[in-house]
Amino acid sequence: MTSTSETIAEWPVRELVDRMRRPRYRCGGGVAACIALAQAAALADLVRRASQRVMDRALSEQLAAAFAETLQQALAQADRDRLALHQLLEALRHDSVTEQLAFVERATTVPLATADLGIELLGRLAHLEPHVPAFAASDLEAAKALARAAIQAALAMARANIPLLPAERAGQLADEITARLSKLNTALP
Repeated sequence: MTSTSETIAEWPVRELVDRMRRPRYRCGGGVAACIALAQAAALADLVRRASQRVMDRALSEQLAAAFAETLQQALAQADRDRLALHQLLEALRHDSVTEQLAFVERATTVPLATADLGIELLGRLAHLEPHVPAFAASDLEAAKALARAAIQAALAMARANIPLLPAERAGQLADEITARLSKLNTALP
């Protein structure tokens, strides 16, 4: 991971996608999931703004705050994911198996937190949906698709680390992944 004080959110889009292509920057599927989730939250707020005329003001304000918070959390989560991947890869190269476990655990639980953030966003989108005018419906569908993709990608990243954990902990985290997949499937329209 190239040392930098910049957060992923500070990178121009072109730089982000270029760095995702290069292993040394540690911007893999987990970072992509976080960015997709931030995009979903941004689109959700765009749709909320288009829906303001027919929506209760208190609900609109509540959703505005929630979407802004999700966007910020997703961008911060991208940096956590990048760091977790970096630490995991370094540990796998240099540490004993016992020392690696904490990094494997973190590289598994960070994407689970990303998935949780996405599931929360899907719930909020369900509150927004009844108020969406026809001209903004496609943006709402795009937000839902991005959120679903982010959740699926995050869970794939978590699942990739399961074989590196002791059997008991691997089973627990596999159950957590399954539970989140079930939540995702019940959240689908």
